[in-house]
Amino acid sequence: MREHPERYGWWINELESLGLSVKKINEFNDLKEIRDLTEIIKQDKYIDYDTDYFSNGNLSQ
Repeated sequence: MREHPERYGWWINELESLGLSVKKINEFNDLKEIRDLTEIIKQDKYIDYDTDYFSNGNLSQ
């Protein structure tokens, strides 16, 4: 966090926008860890959306 506090704050905001409430900022060891967690959550949400979309017959061909 000491190296790039502005980017760290951005990733915290990104996690919060995905529904993960971050109460303690020092829970994360570094910027890479918080970035990786955010990307994993985003991929998971995309897969859920994609699965729901195609399973409900919303695919127009």
